[in-house]
This record gives sequence, C-alpha cells and structure tokens, in this order.
Amino acid sequence: MLEGAIAGLTAGGAYAVLGLCLTLMYRLGRVVNLAQAAIGVVGVYTMSVLADGGVPYFVAVLAGLVAAALVAAGLGYMMGRWFAEAGTDQRSAIAIAYLVGLLAIEYLVFGTDPRQIPGVLGGPLATVGGVTITQAAAVCVAAAVLITAGVSVFLARTAVGLRLRALSQRPTTAELMGIPSRRLGVGLWAVTGVLATAVLLVVAPQQNSDQLSLGLMVIPACAAALVGGFRSLVGTAVGGLALGALQGALAHVSQLQEFRDVVPFVAILAILLWSQRGEVWDAAR
Repeated sequence: MLEGAIAGLTAGGAYAVLGLCLTLMYRLGRVVNLAQAAIGVVGVYTMSVLADGGVPYFVAVLAGLVAAALVAAGLGYMMGRWFAEAGTDQRSAIAIAYLVGLLAIEYLVFGTDPRQIPGVLGGPLATVGGVTITQAAAVCVAAAVLITAGVSVFLARTAVGLRLRALSQRPTTAELMGIPSRRLGVGLWAVTGVLATAVLLVVAPQQNSDQLSLGLMVIPACAAALVGGFRSLVGTAVGGLALGALQGALAHVSQLQEFRDVVPFVAILAILLWSQRGEVWDAAR
C-alpha cells in the first residue's frame, strides 16, 4: 500500500501543479479555469506529433510549450477583451466553453485514438526500504514544492507580483494607476498554460493518454485547489499530493481499486459540505 501511495505521487504532483494554476487564475484572474488541463493537452499532443515525425525530443518539447502558451494567451486575450467586466461566475462559465471547444478541436486535429506519449522520465530513481521511487514521481513532487515556493516569493517580493495582486483586489484602481491589466492577464494565462503543459509532459508518458483523460485531470486539480480554498498555495499543493497518494494506495488494494477514480468527487463534495457547515448548523439551530 505504501508503494502504491508513493507511485500515486506522480499524479498527485500533477494535481498539485494544476491546482496551483487554478488557484492563481482564481486569485489573480477572477476565473476558475476549467480549461487549464485541456490547454496543457495542446502542448503535449503537439510535442508527440513532432517527436513521432522525427523532431528531436527536446525541440519538440519546446514547440509544445510554445504552442500551449500561444493558445492560452489567445484565450486570455479573448477573456480580457470581451469579458473584462464579467464576474467570476460568468468568466468561469466561459472557461467551461473553452474546455469543450478545446477538446473538440483537439479530437479533430490529433484524432481520437490514445497515444503513447514519448518521455525521458520513465525509470526508477531510487529504492528506499523496498519501496521504489520513480523519476516521474520525484520530478512532480519537486515541481509542486518549487512552484509553490517560487510563486509565493514572486507575488510577495516582485513588482509584477504586487501589480497582479493589486489588479485582482482593486482592478479599477489598478487601471487608473496605469497598471497594464490586459497584458498582465494574458501573461498570466500564458504562464499557467506552460506550467500545465510541463507537468502533463511528465505524467502523460506513464500511461496511454487520450485528450479527454488528460483534460479531465482538472477535476482532481479542482479538489486540490478546494483544499486550499482557492487561496492557499501550500494547502493546494498538499491537497494535490495527498489526493494522488490516496488514489495510488487504493489502486493497490484489490477490493478498493475500482473506487480510486471516485476519490476526487468525494473530496470535492466533502470539502464543499464542510465549508458550508456553519450556515447549515445555524439554520438547524
């Protein structure tokens, strides 16, 4: 069971990174970007097509990252251009339309068959106490930790980070002060698109991947973001890693493995119920 939990940290790291992207988009961009993983799929499949065509792997990876950044920036531009005054609920609904549209386009462009995505992190890194730690798991966990720390410092200590925080908290005042809201918003979309692609490039080679399964990794990422209340970066990272470890542990228990995919939904429901406990108890009293 422990080995399963360790193996699950590969997916857990991905959930954490995607959850961090969702948290950043919510805090700074006023949107729950449910298309986050689907944007990453654009980069992953672009890389796969190029690599299968003979392009060197790392050149294909760079092209995939650029493709995802461009798509994300385009979506961010449309959001800022046409829906700048919309509230978080409306912008999040538009993100659902982005998700459906991206998946449809990806099926048309890349086909419907699952792909074996090429990768370089498929082997074991170390064995500790009889438990094998894979390279992919180590990279995903390290990415979650480093991104959490890096973003925290960036938002607190840099001029751009402070501008982004000001823009999210007082958008009208920030614009009156000359902060380029649209450019910062597009940049935020592009950066989170690159991060989503990068982590999916690590996870996707570990399985036969299709667009839908990768795109719907946003669901456990939402559960991770909910652990942090869509505010706490540390809480989001811990939630994502814990969720992946739990799924991995369940996968190694024959009686429970069929329930592993239900875990994110149960987590989301439990967190939502817990967050509303005060209102429910007050009404009952």
